[in-house]
Amino acid sequence: MPTVLIPLLLVADQVSKLWALRSLDPIPDPWLPGLYLTLVHNTGVAFGLFQGNSFVLGLFSLAVGAGLLVYLARTRLTPLVAFALSLVTAGALGNAIDRLGRGWVVDFLDIGPDLWPVFNLADTFVVVGVVLLLLPWGKPRA
Repeated sequence: MPTVLIPLLLVADQVSKLWALRSLDPIPDPWLPGLYLTLVHNTGVAFGLFQGNSFVLGLFSLAVGAGLLVYLARTRLTPLVAFALSLVTAGALGNAIDRLGRGWVVDFLDIGPDLWPVFNLADTFVVVGVVLLLLPWGKPRA
């Protein structure tokens, strides 16, 4: 399943970023209640950290994504863990493509000024994947 899911997520991420580049501008545009579309060229990571380090961050994202691909291919995992790691892998690779190809990440999903940094689908994949990995699925309770 991960081998099919990762390319599909990567395509969704990259298509959404191309759409954002062609359709949006840096002025927040209300889309749904509590969600704005705002084009941001992010040269760092969340919360404005490490600005201007796209190449190094891109290499790191690529290494994480590649390492997870190898791990997913070589390790027998439960479907939930494989799904969660596939999300993280696609997110890391999606942002690596931007950082290494453009020199910045295309962010465009905005839950409101000053509430949270503007983000993209790749970021969402990583967060959802990590949350799934942290949930106590099937673990005995103390």
